[in-house]
Amino acid sequence: MSYGLLNLGSQALSSNQSALSVVGQNIANVNTDGYSRQRPEFASREGLGGVEVYDISRIADQFLNRQIWADKASYSNAELYQMFAGELDNLLASEATSISSAMDTYFGALQTAVDDPTSLPNRELFVAEANALVQRLNDMDANLERQNNSLNGRLESSTAQVNAIASNIAELNDKLRIATAAGSQVNELLDKRDAQLDKLSNFVNFTTVDNNATGEVNVFIGKGEPLVMGKDSNRLVTTVDPADASRLNVSLQIGNNVNDITAQIGGGEIGGLLDYRDNMLDTARDQIGIITLAFADTMNSQHMKGMDLDGELGGHLFTDINDPNAMANRVLSDGRNTVDVSSATVHIDDTSELKASEYKVIFGADNSFTMVRESDGKQWNSSQFTTAADAESVDGNQQMYRDPASGELTLRIDGFTLSMDPAGNDFGGGDQFVIRPARTAASDIDMVLQDPRDLALASPVKIEADAGNEGTGVANVTVTRPEQLGINNNQLGTPIKIEFSEAEVPAGSGNMQSFYRAFDVSDPDNPIEIDLSDPATLPIEATPFVAGEPLQLPGNVGYEVVITNQPKAGDTFTVGYNEGGVSDNRNALAMSDLQFDKSTVDKASYQDRYGQLIERVGTQTAVAQINAEASKSVLDANLAARASVSGVNLDEEAAKLIQFQQAYSASAQLIRASQTIFDALIGAI
Repeated sequence: MSYGLLNLGSQALSSNQSALSVVGQNIANVNTDGYSRQRPEFASREGLGGVEVYDISRIADQFLNRQIWADKASYSNAELYQMFAGELDNLLASEATSISSAMDTYFGALQTAVDDPTSLPNRELFVAEANALVQRLNDMDANLERQNNSLNGRLESSTAQVNAIASNIAELNDKLRIATAAGSQVNELLDKRDAQLDKLSNFVNFTTVDNNATGEVNVFIGKGEPLVMGKDSNRLVTTVDPADASRLNVSLQIGNNVNDITAQIGGGEIGGLLDYRDNMLDTARDQIGIITLAFADTMNSQHMKGMDLDGELGGHLFTDINDPNAMANRVLSDGRNTVDVSSATVHIDDTSELKASEYKVIFGADNSFTMVRESDGKQWNSSQFTTAADAESVDGNQQMYRDPASGELTLRIDGFTLSMDPAGNDFGGGDQFVIRPARTAASDIDMVLQDPRDLALASPVKIEADAGNEGTGVANVTVTRPEQLGINNNQLGTPIKIEFSEAEVPAGSGNMQSFYRAFDVSDPDNPIEIDLSDPATLPIEATPFVAGEPLQLPGNVGYEVVITNQPKAGDTFTVGYNEGGVSDNRNALAMSDLQFDKSTVDKASYQDRYGQLIERVGTQTAVAQINAEASKSVLDANLAARASVSGVNLDEEAAKLIQFQQAYSASAQLIRASQTIFDALIGAI
């Protein structure tokens, strides 16, 4: 009897002492991050053998942990996306960096020149503001490039931290395996492991597979790519994009194999960086690029239709958008391609048709290809392109020509023409090229014109109504093809006189119709009538007149005539060289009107398109902010739930401390009672 009490007391004393140690451990770690509350598990021994602590359990909800890891990855993704998006939003909208404000100043200076086109100070002001706009565009691209470099730096830093965490998890896996095999307590090791997984979730989304027998955890990222397997960890590395040296991709190194998993990465800081680059940064650069291309192209085209202070036709205001270097920079060849092209260029044909996107051309084994527009995922197979007779005939959308001798491919799509010459070889299966028609436009643009006298603000042609005209006709002439004007010795190549007549149509109806005839007056004393019919026939017939419609003139004169209201029979108008017309401001007005032209940039004006860009970036920034706040709210709620399950409650631990203290004291009383009985028995002998 005494021995049974002694055994019971000893077991109870030992068990409650262990329980007190567990409570003490909990209280000591009340402020330890990542610590999970522990609980002694009691069990009755068989045959009135007392009690034992068979386990010290770790109070942790692994389902809740996994949810928190996913929430942290989502929050980190949204937070980083929001940070970079906010920088872009401020860059685009700030008065100090905005392209729209620089354009306002540019067109304001142009209007000053319109008011007095002969004023050199006005011209100098316009040239200065044009230079300032070019600098603003260059600076905008430089700022976006700096953000791209910053993004690359963050990618390198984040992957390095992921590797450190993965190494720590692998080391803890090894310690868990050894401790479990030795029968040691592993609760603290499990806490440390989950704390590392908490840190990992800040950088990337992942999944885990637990080994309950050893306590190890295997970690997978992307589409099941192994980051940690038992005691071994693989490394994330940043690699240069094979098609673009300015971009870093994320790859997983397993032994000597390096696999690009950029497209698989999601969540966390790394996912946020990649999402921002693909969905905002690159798109913004393309949008600014097409605005720049449309602006430079339309301004150059209109300026070349004018005449400067020295009576010469205008040249380029800004860099030619089809400068050879610019055309070559628009095509990027993947470093893994099997064929080296001898030349690859993108020629911009129509800036109004350009899309703010990059394109990818991927060749098949049979020399066919697929073209993908990355902005919306639209694809074209080579069979969907109409085959032209030769490269020069590729002048319509979705046309192509492949030279059978050289293998050179020429195709036109979305306002540009792509030409790639494989130097007599066939493109290999899997060869791919990235096409960026507009990405570098803002950095490529430069100011060509520097002398304010060279500003072509006047029109080189004029149309004059004969002093004896009796009708109400008002004539206007605009230059269409300046290279066809043929100005020589202060005379147009083809000066024309328009002469009006009337006839009853049909005969006897009483309905009078106006007609006109055109005469080449290169020799005013010997005008030669021009047959405007198609095909030309004799006798030459007069052409019916429609007020407000361009007159039918020979296609090689380089200008267009429109007469409004109603001329009378016998009225004449003469088109000639605008000699001495330097005070004329018609070309300056035409340049100024481009500010409001809704057809210049994909059915919008320059500033309307820029405003759309700011609106889109602002909306995406606001959405990112909302997502970040929502993710933070969900994360905080789950962290609170985990704390309620795994966290140490001092009130609860204080109660348990009293409980186990009393049990410990009672256990000691059992031992004392056993001793008393034993002493009584000995005394009775």
